[in-house]
Order: sequence, then C-alpha cells, then structure tokens
Amino acid sequence: MAKVRVVVVPGQALLREILSPRAKAKLESFAEPIWNDKEEPLNAEELKARLPGAWGCITSWGAPRFSAEIVAAADKLQIIGHAAGSVKGLFYPAVFDRGITVVNAAATIADSVAEFTLAEMLALLRDFYPYSEAMRAGEVWPKRGASHELYGKRVGIISASMVGRRVIKLLEPFHTDTLVYDPYLPLPEAQHLGVKLAALDTIMSTCDVISIHAPVTDETIGMITADLLKMIKPGAVFINTARAVVVDYDALYAELATGRFKAALDVFPQEPLAADSPFRKLPNVILTPHMAGWATESRLRLVETVVDDMARFLKGERPLNWVDPAKIAILA
Repeated sequence: MAKVRVVVVPGQALLREILSPRAKAKLESFAEPIWNDKEEPLNAEELKARLPGAWGCITSWGAPRFSAEIVAAADKLQIIGHAAGSVKGLFYPAVFDRGITVVNAAATIADSVAEFTLAEMLALLRDFYPYSEAMRAGEVWPKRGASHELYGKRVGIISASMVGRRVIKLLEPFHTDTLVYDPYLPLPEAQHLGVKLAALDTIMSTCDVISIHAPVTDETIGMITADLLKMIKPGAVFINTARAVVVDYDALYAELATGRFKAALDVFPQEPLAADSPFRKLPNVILTPHMAGWATESRLRLVETVVDDMARFLKGERPLNWVDPAKIAILA
C-alpha cells in the first residue's frame, strides 16, 4: 500500500526535544513525512504551500493558526496530530467544520503534570525545601518542626479535568478523602473515580490540600476569589499547576503573606515572573517556572502519541486522543 503524505510543521529546534527515534520510525513506517528542515516552525505561507495533497499534518507549539484559507488549500487533509496540549484558537472552527479529525498529546502532558502535582503536595507537607535551605545556609542540624503525611488527608481537586483525574488516581495509595468541585462531573462518574462531589466553598474551607486543575473558560476565569482564599484553613496546602487566570493572585499574595498556609505555584499572571515580584520573597511558597508538564521523557513521547493515533486512524480505528469539537468550550 502506498504511504500517505504527512506535513511536519515543527522545526528542528523543537523536534530535537519532542521527536524520539522510535516515533520517527513509526511515522516513516506508514507515511512519507515532509520534514521541516528549518530550525523554526513553518509559517502560514509555507504550511499552505505544503498542504495540497497531504493526508495528515503534525503540529506543535508555534504552529500557525489553521485559517479558512489554509484549510481550503488542504484538499486531501484528513487528520492533524497536535504534538502538544491545547488546540484552542489553532484549528477551530475551520478545521472542525471541514470534518478533519484532530488528535493531540494532552494526555501525555497530563501524566507529567499530575506527577509534578503529587511531588508538590509531598514537598509542601513535609517541608523539604525549608529544611534543605536551612542546612545549605549553615544550620548544622535544623530544629524539626511540623511535618505532615499526605496519607489520610482531605484533598480538594478543583476540576476533574484530564490532569485532575490523573492526580486522583495517583492519590489512591495515600487513602485520601478526595473531594472534587466540577459542575460537569456527573455523580455516577464521581463515584466511579472514588471521589465525593463538593461545593467550591466546602473544598476551600475544609481541605488540607487544594489543587487547581481547571481549564480556562468564561466560567473559570477569576473563579478562586479573595473570599474563597480567605477560607483556606491554617496549615493547608494550595497548589496551582493549571492557569493563573483562574485565581485572584493579588488576593492570594495577601493571604500567603500572613503565613497562614503554604503554596506551590507553577503559573503566574505574567510570565516570566518579574524579578521584583513579591511572591519571590515569601518563605512559604514554592515557585517553579511553568514546568509541571516539562519532563524530558514526556516531551519525547509527544510526537509518538499523535503518530500512534494517526496509525490507528489510517487503519479505520478510533484514535485514543481524539479532540471532540463539541467539548472545545470546556477543554483546557
């Protein structure tokens, strides 16, 4: 059988990070890839020129938006494999209106974010960083203060998103009392996940650990308000590895400055975080540079994830990571 033609949008700089030798071999087993030899991604004009006659296309960060004009040039395009997470604003509506199948690697990134989130929970509860810094600063044997187990704690997950569900799974060995706020999660599904549905104020006021995993939608922007942040109980742990716009960061700073609870923040309203940001001076906060999904292994699985789904699609099977156009509004 003749191999299908697949246009590869990412440039060599990114492909060195996200294309494993195994993924390359898999792609070349069923496709004739049209590689991008430049360091940077194809621009809109270059993509438009390469798409005629192509069966598939692989995109990632930095890809141009698939405008109606570009889609019109893609006369034989049947599938796009987005070797990254969010597809919002990149393909919709022109691609979906044409009935082109889109798959992405959000699930692969979600695994990495969930693992990172669990690590943050443990680091905050056990106070890894303050002890390490004290010893590094010269304290011979720092006095051991409060250090808490995750085991048996009440954990609040805000949104049973792709990441949220993976965090729930990782919490199982710790036998946590897991509450979830998600208006789109039916009760039977919550029961299947082994969690309890709860109101947002219940989670914010009663949980030992609060972890944000909500996508950015009209409903979630500013969802974690100053009033809700004031409800966090002393000694609790607050984690945001989702998006900053979900939380009132000015109010969050004010509450953290009291020292009442601890936080791990991977996302910020402006990135990079300003050198003079007051968050940098808070001793009860772990700061990381938007890296929760940035693991070497997961990045090298990104192209392979979408290539595997393209192979399934070519054989007439349903892709595992299909992006449902009907759910675009509530996706991350």
